[in-house]
Amino acid sequence: MLSPAAVYPLVQDWLQAMGAVPHPMACAALAQLVAALLVGQSLRPSALMRALLSPDAVPARQRYKRVARAWDRRWLTPAWLTPRLVRAALALVPAGAAGETHLALDSVRCGPWEVFTVGVVWHGRVLPVGWAVLPYPWPKKRFTPTVCALVAQVAAAWPADRPVHLVADRAFPSRPLLRALRDAGWGFTLRLRAQHWVRVAGAAHPVRARLAGADPDRWTATAAAYGAGAADLVGTLVVGRGLAVLPAWQATPGSLRHRAARAARRQQHLATKHPGRPDGSAQTDGWVVLFSTQPTWRAAVTSYRRRWGTEGSYRDAQGGWDGRHGWDLEPTLARLTEQTAVEAVVGLWALGTLVQSWVGDQVGCPAAPAPVRAVRREWTTTGRLSVWARGHFALTEPTGRLRLWLADTLTRGAQRIAPPPGPTSVSPHPTQAAIATRTAA
Repeated sequence: MLSPAAVYPLVQDWLQAMGAVPHPMACAALAQLVAALLVGQSLRPSALMRALLSPDAVPARQRYKRVARAWDRRWLTPAWLTPRLVRAALALVPAGAAGETHLALDSVRCGPWEVFTVGVVWHGRVLPVGWAVLPYPWPKKRFTPTVCALVAQVAAAWPADRPVHLVADRAFPSRPLLRALRDAGWGFTLRLRAQHWVRVAGAAHPVRARLAGADPDRWTATAAAYGAGAADLVGTLVVGRGLAVLPAWQATPGSLRHRAARAARRQQHLATKHPGRPDGSAQTDGWVVLFSTQPTWRAAVTSYRRRWGTEGSYRDAQGGWDGRHGWDLEPTLARLTEQTAVEAVVGLWALGTLVQSWVGDQVGCPAAPAPVRAVRREWTTTGRLSVWARGHFALTEPTGRLRLWLADTLTRGAQRIAPPPGPTSVSPHPTQAAIATRTAA
């Protein structure tokens, strides 16, 4: 397990490579905060303040103040961090088989706040690169403009030579969002609700009407336009129920009981949403209706499945795989009263997720050194660990056997995200030079 003193210079290399903070003193302060997160594995101020690097003994009250001051710095705002996170994430995440990168748009409620995120899908998780915050309950007429502004912010930082396909759940489709995606030049796959309207063969009708004649045994794909108005937002309407195929570890008696109980709670919730009115959700809840730029139903369904990576990342940020090893995002945000502070905490989560996921990717690589693979086999009997969980176990490995490998891995990650020297530059990038010097030493 690396100490804060060992993690700090490695994280500082990452921040310098990203250009996250131009001022040396501010970069040092932010590096200490990110290092405290990776060592303490929690966003709670109490965990951060205890793990903060300090050459001398500092009282706890002063450490709390140091953490609180970080939430007022612009280096953790989405406007500042998004371009840097986009560039770093694309340096670490290779393009998919079709040459495109999938982004997942979703939101998570943390106490009195709703956090909207756009993240790069990687290994079944997402790397947050953009976010926006609204108080909950949402102010009227703020949901859609906030989502559109978030998409525009990420699109402004996205390189034109890297194709994008965005996936989102049924809470998000709207004409303004589809226009924002069209203006950005992004592909998309969005799930529709039963009350959404579509235009097929010149006739407009709600999605619920399409389900009445749908084939429950197969997927169908039809050319369509979104909405009942002008048919300028065109795509492919995909309708189907799918076939539930459970992996072996989810087909045990205990897992099946859990799934049945969850389905019963879902039906009870649906029955109480509109008391006194007929409930048609029982007929529509099992269907999946997608509106996509993908040409076939198979491509659309395959893209949409990547949306679930966001759910796993939210779970990692809150309770972790067992409810006890996450980063406590929800209780941390629930105590905050200022929107700027909430945005800063989410920014710290995004930076920490980037670094920890890189470690998890490398420790899970088949080409990892044999001693690293031997340590990895000690963590689980099945090997089914997310990239975030692998990074967690590697950074907190108690025996110190991964100490040298972690330092080398973090150094290589910083080198990978550092921009290449400019065409007119004759000296190496200062971060690359610093990393090379430390490696040689």
